[in-house]
Amino acid sequence: MDLKELLDGVWLLSVRSAVLALRNPSKFRRYVSDCLRKYDELSGRGLPARHPVDPSEDMTVTIPAYHCGGGMSFEELVYLAHAVRVLKPATIFEMGSYNGLTTAVFILNSAENTKVLTLDLPPDASETMILSSDGELIASRQLLSTTKALGLQRYIQLLGDSMQFDPMPYKGTVDLGLVDAAHDLVHVQNDTMKMAKMMSPSGIVF
Repeated sequence: MDLKELLDGVWLLSVRSAVLALRNPSKFRRYVSDCLRKYDELSGRGLPARHPVDPSEDMTVTIPAYHCGGGMSFEELVYLAHAVRVLKPATIFEMGSYNGLTTAVFILNSAENTKVLTLDLPPDASETMILSSDGELIASRQLLSTTKALGLQRYIQLLGDSMQFDPMPYKGTVDLGLVDAAHDLVHVQNDTMKMAKMMSPSGIVF
């Protein structure tokens, strides 16, 4: 690495990232996440990145016009929809139902015989189950309201704390997984490890 490349890197990670953090905090978080993921990939840490979704140019997907909020960007929803269309999973499992936006995307873009399972805290979750990091999200949650508003019924709602969830009945059966539940480190590790146990040999997890 020459001096110019080093200076460019320092400039990118200091002044410009600080400006982005001030102007658009949500994009800054995504920027840092992308940087850290790329660093881990280049340094040989963690799972290797895979790009299994290569849709044809004329492939169309369905994205709900109605939804009452969710953490996924439009770009991410389109990518998930394309993943479902291309991979044609027999079983989809998501951790984190929230308002049901991604659940609806899975249902609308999968075959009629695809099993869609989604796990979230029960509507009357006790205070011991709610993390301070996710308190506001849970308070504003309208569990699966998007799927209900659209009249979508082809899903199985599982209720409970993912820390207590037993993945073994689903071992090796999930073809497409999504981990998007609690956001603290302990839960993300727990949910990722349990999802890994449920994945089929050719499964993909986001």
